[in-house]
Amino acid sequence: MSTKEVSVDDKGRVLIPKEVRDRVGLKAGGRARLKVENERIIIMPPTSPEEFIEEMEGCIREGTPTINPLKLKKIWETTEKQK
Repeated sequence: MSTKEVSVDDKGRVLIPKEVRDRVGLKAGGRARLKVENERIIIMPPTSPEEFIEEMEGCIREGTPTINPLKLKKIWETTEKQK
């Protein structure tokens, strides 16, 4: 993975270079996900419904759920809005 240096404006906005947006499928006016990991900010395209289902597979089983169903519903609704 290559590293790009970008500027942050006074409102905290960062311009993601076009070649980077194209490479990961970020579209103008679209949404992105941010993740903070080990003092790094990771910008990712939104999760598709198929990816979401794959990530959640196995978390609902017999017995006590491993994730709160209401939280799962909120995540799904957020994903649906991104379509």
